[in-house]
Amino acid sequence: MRRTLPHLDIAERVGVVLVLASIAWSVIASLLAGRMPSLTSPYVLAPVVLAGGVGLGRLVATRARSEHVVAALVVVTTVLYLGVIWTDGPAKRPTAYANANAAVAVQVIGLAGLAMLGADRTRRVVLWLTAAGAVAVIDANASRAAFVVAVPLLAAIALMAWHPARRRAWALALGAVSMLVAAGCILVLASRPSWPAPVSRGLDPTRNQLWHDALNLWRQHPVTGGGPGSFEDYSALAKDADTVAAHSSLLQVGSETGIVGAVLLGLLTLTGLAIAARGAAPYTVVGAAAWTALGLHSLGDHLLEYAPIVIAAGMALGWAGASRSEELDVSEGERPVPG
Repeated sequence: MRRTLPHLDIAERVGVVLVLASIAWSVIASLLAGRMPSLTSPYVLAPVVLAGGVGLGRLVATRARSEHVVAALVVVTTVLYLGVIWTDGPAKRPTAYANANAAVAVQVIGLAGLAMLGADRTRRVVLWLTAAGAVAVIDANASRAAFVVAVPLLAAIALMAWHPARRRAWALALGAVSMLVAAGCILVLASRPSWPAPVSRGLDPTRNQLWHDALNLWRQHPVTGGGPGSFEDYSALAKDADTVAAHSSLLQVGSETGIVGAVLLGLLTLTGLAIAARGAAPYTVVGAAAWTALGLHSLGDHLLEYAPIVIAAGMALGWAGASRSEELDVSEGERPVPG
């Protein structure tokens, strides 16, 4: 650790502290609730995987123009698509959850967008086709929420490929505000016994009860939560494997680790944006858009316990933050274009 920390900037050091604090608090919350802490809990694994993803993204950034990076993105997209179409039943491979597959595909779009910046024309074409393949994965998984968050990400990539930004503050502010507003909406909806008709048509009605149960559990233990794993015991719907989670990162964390856990989650989310902000502005915009896409999607679904999603999101942050403006240099006649 002593050898690693000097190479980290302030945002990354804060991220390490928050990762350790999140893990420590999950252990404390378990003990306070009379539960045995688990090293395999998502509260332990997800922060570790995220940190590993950021480190891997930093490494990839140094090899961004390598043909192996493009090939890896093509392979991952192909595996995601074949996993879905070759699976019978609802438990779609490779994650066994359709929305999780789609969330991985959204992050692949973000990684492909980062690889496009500064790439030559041939690689840009391949990467746009890869992004199109990731959209096909989302469609194959029939994830409406993933479509909703993928559209702004694709728009950000197209904008940065066509006209690279010089400023990054607007993207960071937009990401932070959109996630804050969405979190407020989730809390309001969770507090209502019934939803307006337009909301009920757009969201699975089962989420109404799941979110309501999670908020009630949180209210009973506002500071410390009911302990990791307590939602499964509290909600009657959680007896079913498909509804074992609250289907909201905020409500899941809040109900099981209280306001302390929710604040740590919020701080870690903002620190992710700060890590992306270390790089050149176009990379920051794409990295922040990919991170915001996961943040918004996870507020209405259970995604953060899936390691492939978290590591891909961490890679996008690390790659964006480690990229520098000189990587945008391209030969004359090879100005980045959408495809």
